Amino acid sequence: MDGTPLAASRGGVDVNGLIGRHRPGGPLERPFYVSPEMFAADLARIHYRQWLFVGYAFMVPKTGDFFTYQVGTASVIVVRGTNGDIRAFHNVCRHRGSRICSTESGHAPRLTCPYHSWTYDLDGALLLDTMREFGVERATLGLKPVKLIDAGGLLFLSLADDPPDFSEAAATISRKMRPHRIDKAKIAHQVDYVVKANWKIVFENNRECYHCVPNHREYNIAAYDVQRDQALTDPVMKAKMDGIVERANARFRALGLDEGDAMSTMTGAFWRCHRTPVVEGFVTQSMDGKPLSRLMGDIGEWDSGTLRTTIFPNFWQHTNCDYAAAARLTPIAPDETHVRAWWLVDEKAVEGKDYTIERLLPIWDITNRQDWAICDAQQAGVSSPAYVPGPYSTVRERNVAQFVDWYLGEMRS
Repeated sequence: MDGTPLAASRGGVDVNGLIGRHRPGGPLERPFYVSPEMFAADLARIHYRQWLFVGYAFMVPKTGDFFTYQVGTASVIVVRGTNGDIRAFHNVCRHRGSRICSTESGHAPRLTCPYHSWTYDLDGALLLDTMREFGVERATLGLKPVKLIDAGGLLFLSLADDPPDFSEAAATISRKMRPHRIDKAKIAHQVDYVVKANWKIVFENNRECYHCVPNHREYNIAAYDVQRDQALTDPVMKAKMDGIVERANARFRALGLDEGDAMSTMTGAFWRCHRTPVVEGFVTQSMDGKPLSRLMGDIGEWDSGTLRTTIFPNFWQHTNCDYAAAARLTPIAPDETHVRAWWLVDEKAVEGKDYTIERLLPIWDITNRQDWAICDAQQAGVSSPAYVPGPYSTVRERNVAQFVDWYLGEMRS
């Protein structure tokens, strides 16, 4: 499903022209956020080609357990096979093209199309003998596979025939996530948000904390993002942050964890996975700095920092010592994005004993809703014919520029 270049349509925008005249390091013009033609190009060149986070391995614990994910017009089935492997297939029957699984999740010993009952094994093989009636060998009519990678319990898929190299990202995420045992975690809570903004606006907002001081009082309590930005231009704050990071890394080393820093730069061109300290005196990202659940996986001590994981174009997760908060973005329309948020806890955590939803949710649910309001307002402004993009801060919006440059690079390829 690799996308093909989109030329200007009558009455539409010149997609390739807009992409070609963009200057590196600068903001995007209005049509990138409002044009139907640009939205179609985003799907074809980004979401149908890149690696997308779809869910967690623990969501399909038993043979025959499945869930589905749709982006654009593409629907995918993720299923646990009889040999224990997790596979992904296009949710399209090889007979007349009907959807096979109509529910978001479920369990089935086999995958059966509801239209004419064509039935497939969990490895995608067609079970119907088609030679006599249809004149085609059934071996040629199995479900079309989709490339899937399990990175430490996080599942990523690509709809492309030849997707970008994901090996370094997968290996690093698997290694750094291992102590938290996300593969053995469980969902404590899930919230679906519909943001009235283009998916790029949502991701750009995630890539900076310039907006944090006036908008995220709760988030700022437990994180050093604002101080981190200040340290880039203030030698006194830099020395203070260096000391905080040095003390945190000594603690991480003693716990057998990877070291980190206070920055939010990307590890690779389209991904990051690094540990940052929580505010001194806190043991986790919470409203009061106190634990929100039992320790996750093999984490043996409190105050083990936050493992920040980001994958362009649709995922980020903050993994603490006792819980993880994640977001999966799915574009719906030029001005609409679905965000599914998860709160994960250790598989042995008991609600009401180890954690409560009332304490677990606030710091991220409040922050999420604040961000979505910001994104809604930006989309409304960007949609105005009066909108002309202003300059990025070279200090506090450098990661936004990096995201935009990555995006344009992929749109050109």
